Amino acid sequence: MKNIILIGMMGCGKTTAGRLLAQQLGRPFVDCDELMEGHTGRTISEIFAQDGERGFRSLESQVLEQLSNQEGLVIATGGGAVLSRNNVVSLRRNGILVFLDRPIEEICATLDTKDRPLAQDGHQAFVARHNHRMPHYLTAADVVIHDFSTPEETVAEILEKISELGKKFLIINGPNLNLLGKRNLGLYNHESYASLCAMIQRYATEHNSTATCFQSNHEGAIIDQIHAADGVYDAIVINPGAYAHYSYAIAEAIQGVDIPAFEVHIGNVHAREPYRSGSVTAEACVGQIYGLGFEGYLRAMDYFLKGGQ
Repeated sequence: MKNIILIGMMGCGKTTAGRLLAQQLGRPFVDCDELMEGHTGRTISEIFAQDGERGFRSLESQVLEQLSNQEGLVIATGGGAVLSRNNVVSLRRNGILVFLDRPIEEICATLDTKDRPLAQDGHQAFVARHNHRMPHYLTAADVVIHDFSTPEETVAEILEKISELGKKFLIINGPNLNLLGKRNLGLYNHESYASLCAMIQRYATEHNSTATCFQSNHEGAIIDQIHAADGVYDAIVINPGAYAHYSYAIAEAIQGVDIPAFEVHIGNVHAREPYRSGSVTAEACVGQIYGLGFEGYLRAMDYFLKGGQ
């Protein structure tokens, strides 16, 4: 059973909503700040005063790593937890990240700044910190919550959105696939790359999921995209194109991240030139599909939608 992890700015209601959510689900509730205080015998203010923010973040990462190895928890994180990519990767390994996107004006109107070291620099600095963190929250989140009329309504929206949660797919297409519809028409028909992406994204939406399409003719860009996907996406569907036959670098990138990948080829690679039969990248993936045309991408997505990992 995956953890439910609440992220967001201080004062957005993570602890209040977390306790109520845990009570409704019959799960243990963990407040990361309280856990750190218990481990160290010091308050958060004392940790900041004695160790600085850098020391606090290091301790926070240790605590989050420990929690990520447990199951069935409701966890309220500190406001800056998602600033560390390693924290996000750890938490998503066994958790659903829920961003409480409470309007900054409401937070400022109700926030008690006592014992909150990062809220001591005034209103303008606090808003600037919120704006800086917003992209990190949105990138990390599996679910975004907007109803803060009451704690009960917030929890109701969390439960509703979690029940509808699908998968976050990264679809990677390699060299020359941007030319779909322009080359090898007997093999690929007249469908364009844009139509492929539209079909994939429509299918993802139908299954309460999301799909981000990426295409590059450059090996390094594909490797960078795979690295950047770690802790962000649930699964990768990749058509490496000709790189499938010799790119050990892409294979190692797939092996190096904690995301399962499925390899797809539009045509039947075994009915073409002999060199196309071998794939070094497929060895790093959980499976390979070829010869089904654009449908192959959907069948690869189905593997993950039906619980494959």
